[in-house]
Amino acid sequence: MNTNRKKATPLFVIGGFCLILFITIASAIATESNWVARFDLNWIGKIRDGIQPDKTSIVKLVTNLGSAETTIILTIVVVLILFFLRKFVVGLWFGGTMLVCGVVLNLALKSLVGRHRPDSVNWLISESGFSFPSGHATATAVFYGLAGLFLIFTVPKIWQKIVIGIITYGFILFVMYTRVYLGVHFPTDVLGGFFLGTASVCISLGVYFIARKPLHNLLVKWRIKDRSIIE
Repeated sequence: MNTNRKKATPLFVIGGFCLILFITIASAIATESNWVARFDLNWIGKIRDGIQPDKTSIVKLVTNLGSAETTIILTIVVVLILFFLRKFVVGLWFGGTMLVCGVVLNLALKSLVGRHRPDSVNWLISESGFSFPSGHATATAVFYGLAGLFLIFTVPKIWQKIVIGIITYGFILFVMYTRVYLGVHFPTDVLGGFFLGTASVCISLGVYFIARKPLHNLLVKWRIKDRSIIE
């Protein structure tokens, strides 16, 4: 348990910091702070300056990999595989985090903030609903962040952890880029989604490290052979 708490503590600290950053951005948007408009206009100009047909095709393909629909399907596949391997605690944690934080929480916050999307004249794809926080950025940060961080804690070598971290968060950042490039989100939308998703991942993984043993023991008590923990 001490080892689990040692793993969980830095995750709670990082998650709490990201949550504070998310709340800061959300509050600034709600109160229409001047820096939000300046930040958004600055980055929109930089990101959308080089729109090209070939580049747009790639961007559209990548952005679909970060959609809620795609990440939900991938989550179902992952959970089914974990259940097949009898890793029930891991499967429930992974699926529950994605459902609650990646989908339900995001939709609730969108309705609460009620921010409209950028002018649709500049859109390169069709979208609907409110703008903040970006559903793609949140879902991508949660799904791929969960998978990446779990692998980081699984592999033994430092170079493996670094490579996994770079690939994972490089992809998440690129999905964020695609949403602004396509004109359907403000930069603060995707930044807010990133911080929300990262906070969700860190806090959820911290809770998992602390709760996995009791949950495993509970399943064993119910005569369910869970293999999430290797004795």
